[in-house]
Amino acid sequence: MSKNTETEPAQSQVSRENQPTGIMKSFFASFFGTIAGLCFLVGAGIILLILVVAVLVVSEKPAAIQNRTVLVLDLSDPITDAPLRLDTSGLVDALTGGEEKRVTLRDTLRAISAASKDNRISGILITGNAFPVDYSSGYPALREVRNALVNFKTSKKPIYAYLVAPSTRTFYLASVADNLYLDPEDPMLVQGLSTGQLYYADAFQKYGIEVQVSRVGKYKSAVEPFILDKMSPESREQTEALLGDLWHDITTDIEQARHLDPGTLQKLLSQSGLIDGETARREKLVTGLKSLTDLMEELKTRYSADTANNTFRQISVQKYVAALDQNQGATTEKGPKIAIVYAEGVIVDGEGSTSNVGGDKLAREIRKFRLDPEIKAIVLRINSPGGSGAASEVIWRELAAARKAKPVVVSMGTLAASGGYYIATASNRIFAEPTTITGSIGVFGLFPNVQKLFTNIGITWDSVSTTPYSNLITPFREKTPDEMSVIQKYIDQFYQEFLQRVSAGRNIPVNEVNEIAQGRVWSGDEALKLRLVDQIGGLASAVAYAAELTHLGEQPRVIEYPAKRNLGEAIQKALSGTERPPVSKVDPVNRQLQFLEASLRKFADFNDPLGVYALLPFGIEWN
Repeated sequence: MSKNTETEPAQSQVSRENQPTGIMKSFFASFFGTIAGLCFLVGAGIILLILVVAVLVVSEKPAAIQNRTVLVLDLSDPITDAPLRLDTSGLVDALTGGEEKRVTLRDTLRAISAASKDNRISGILITGNAFPVDYSSGYPALREVRNALVNFKTSKKPIYAYLVAPSTRTFYLASVADNLYLDPEDPMLVQGLSTGQLYYADAFQKYGIEVQVSRVGKYKSAVEPFILDKMSPESREQTEALLGDLWHDITTDIEQARHLDPGTLQKLLSQSGLIDGETARREKLVTGLKSLTDLMEELKTRYSADTANNTFRQISVQKYVAALDQNQGATTEKGPKIAIVYAEGVIVDGEGSTSNVGGDKLAREIRKFRLDPEIKAIVLRINSPGGSGAASEVIWRELAAARKAKPVVVSMGTLAASGGYYIATASNRIFAEPTTITGSIGVFGLFPNVQKLFTNIGITWDSVSTTPYSNLITPFREKTPDEMSVIQKYIDQFYQEFLQRVSAGRNIPVNEVNEIAQGRVWSGDEALKLRLVDQIGGLASAVAYAAELTHLGEQPRVIEYPAKRNLGEAIQKALSGTERPPVSKVDPVNRQLQFLEASLRKFADFNDPLGVYALLPFGIEWN
């Protein structure tokens, strides 16, 4: 006891001797921490104030549209299906003087239609080059814009187009112009359709990564990049047929618009590869060759000059739509309306993110519209290659419930394949464009195995299990034949359910569905012949059909999901804390990575709980 008693004062003495230093450290840590915290709060407050001021500055009433104005359709702005989740156009305008480089299909169609009746708009100028970004500016969307431009011509107002090295899809849309000018120094980059695919099997083998697959459907080739070093004969067969169908539609439309004989474009491209300006003029692909300066002077003379900017008087689609909205008021006011729901991106399990379709989140919104008495019909716009089988089923069930309460109409965009087509079958009617990629009715399981890779770097894996199948989904070892048979049984079951869904929704016998399924993709034209879709038409046609069913007239009020929110609304939503946090973590790789990295990124979308997918084959992407 005495030893312990003597020790305690000694320890206390040491503690007291060090106490000033500890206190000072604690004081300075607390002091500087407080200062840092205050700086952060002040900085955040300043940033927030700047944002609020910027929003207030740009939320002023849009400038009045003057007479003799030209509407400019810039194809370099991606044409998306769904609105931006966050509309920062005002902030971008305020801080940079630029515009949000994105426009929706529906806004583009609205602008063209309104411009045909607007006496202040004297014509349209098409410019820029259309290149796909994610799921934007696909041929079905461009075809719908193209048809709107054809209708615009009935107003007797001219359409101009100025192109610099136009891509295939750019020329496809611009070919309807009355006056189509090509920059004299650049060739046309109209090259036809092509699709390629990276194959990883050899790299996986080199680094000790194995992939086990289980699939139904001989054309279900989405798994091939992970197990082969080149395209299978079945994949090549369906891809050649698909591209042939699409190319026929595209060239036919161009040749009819430019008053050319059938086969002219194919012949020119086969002979020269690249069409130079003089050839394009001689073969009547374009009206003439002209510099941008000369065209601007012509438009200034013919219409009105914008002396402040030394150009002709013009307005972009984005600003024109903003002016229309300002005059017409909000579309969310009380009363009957149609809900347009966008399913754009890979379908993933859970909540998803802004770049894909979360099954739970989309189903919840559909349920909300189903129970809302003011929503008289739902139009589902699908632009998806499919994805998680479980998530697709969640969406399908909610759409099937909605169909019992009100009309559900589907509009297919660039693609509605696999899980994207699966959810479409729960509708009253399906619209597709001739170039819409549809079908791919099939299922596969994909199971990476990193055992060899880990062994090579000294990492091993061991486990304890309570049942023979406790580790069925683990990626750390090869699956046994017995385990693969269990998985195959589930995949076969899901495939049969897929066939049943299509059979019931499309009124086609199951055995006939099986013949046209097998994971094969079809063009919209072929899908119509096979009864996989009901009618050729775009988003506007689907909305008009829904309005007809519900007697809402030719111009029904519309609400969209996901709804576009301005910056102030987004800040308020974030501060309220009512947004449900995401369940599924996807798309972990920076979107600016190049093609190889973007291809590898697709692994992140394989998040189905059971590893079962109804997904379009990779590689259906072209210029």
